Amino acid sequence: MREFSALARWSIRRRLLVPLCALFIAAMLVLYGAARGYGRQAADTSYDHLLQASVLSMTDSLQLVQGAWHMDMPYAALEVLSLAANDRVFYRVTDGAGRVLTGYPDLPAPPRLTSKDHQPALFDALYSGELVRFAVLRHEIAAPESNAVAIVQVGQTRLARDALASDIVWRATLIIGVLTLAVLALVWVGVHRSLRPVARVEKELLTRQASELRPIESPVPRELVQLVAALNGFMARLSGNLDTLRVFIADAAHQLRTPLAALRAQVQVALDEDDPAEQRRSLVAVDRNAARLTRLVNQLLSDASVNHRSSLQRFERLDAVELVRDALQDVVPQADPHSDVIWHSALAQAPLLGDALMLREAVKNLIDNALKHGSPDQTPVVVTLDRDGDAWRLTIDDQGPGIPPAQAQTIFDRFVRGAGTRASGAGLGLSIVRRVVEGHRGTIAMTNRVEGGLRVSVRLPAA
Repeated sequence: MREFSALARWSIRRRLLVPLCALFIAAMLVLYGAARGYGRQAADTSYDHLLQASVLSMTDSLQLVQGAWHMDMPYAALEVLSLAANDRVFYRVTDGAGRVLTGYPDLPAPPRLTSKDHQPALFDALYSGELVRFAVLRHEIAAPESNAVAIVQVGQTRLARDALASDIVWRATLIIGVLTLAVLALVWVGVHRSLRPVARVEKELLTRQASELRPIESPVPRELVQLVAALNGFMARLSGNLDTLRVFIADAAHQLRTPLAALRAQVQVALDEDDPAEQRRSLVAVDRNAARLTRLVNQLLSDASVNHRSSLQRFERLDAVELVRDALQDVVPQADPHSDVIWHSALAQAPLLGDALMLREAVKNLIDNALKHGSPDQTPVVVTLDRDGDAWRLTIDDQGPGIPPAQAQTIFDRFVRGAGTRASGAGLGLSIVRRVVEGHRGTIAMTNRVEGGLRVSVRLPAA
């Protein structure tokens, strides 16, 4: 469990929540900046309208009398600005020469204006140690001698508008914060609910017995279907391997128990005999049974190896001609020294995809069976490899008694031996051959020859 903890440094929940939380926090900061800019703009727009209205009202009160400006001060326009209790209001009216007609003479100079500006211009400037927002308008009237010009300038400190902007920002930030927390809560709930199928699969696996390898049946979302399918496939392969192991153990126990008991009994008889001739006869029987037992063990191990390698399906490019020749070299020296095998093949190469060990074992079993069961009086066994369409065909012909039609379907079963066979065996050779051939997507057939004997045909797809 400690090893799994070391590997699981990051959970899926954390990998999902951390980026999402970071994204929403960044979005909240962006929205806060946007709300702050909007609040300042909204406050400026509201109070700028009041400033512009005051400037226009004072401009309307200006009158040109005999070339001189006169104004009946509209105090109502200034009172609207003074509704903000903490703000101060400043104003100034000058003529075209810059002479102050009324108001504060030391107000900051406005930007350059023209008579084409029909709306008051707005600007910010420092006055009396405070930042003040000003509105200024150039008013020009045509006179007999020259045009008369008056400049009206009204300013207000920014305390009220800054307070309004702060209130807008605070309310917007509160809404953004609440919305962000709600979205994060929904994200957390959504991630938790999305990962619930993983927890169900984990719980189902943890509550199983070690030998329970049935497929996972818990419903999972589409993203986990492939993972669960791969896990089910792995458990199916593991279950198959365990079944193969159990079958091998059962077969080995069943097949070895009787020969071992007979071997021990024969050894005991030899030990009890005083006559050297009888002892030798018993030891010969012991040697014969030991040879049978060795063959049985070899076939059981070969059967287990074929089952294991069949599940791996690790195929590579092979040459069937070279493979059959290697099998002949392995089998013929172990057979009867007087036996004969005739090898026919006009092929220089026969490429195919497969497992070399499995295929060699299958060919060796077929040739060994033909030599032991189908070669009476040392008649030759003919092995032929040729092309058959898109496949290679290996044919093994013997001169034996053939096979009864009743056994044509059962001869490939495990521990089944043909009737009337002269040599001893466990009945595993043909079973091994069929599994190897079918594992390579090939076919195998046995037919009795017209001229006598048995023909075994193996067809394997070419590479």
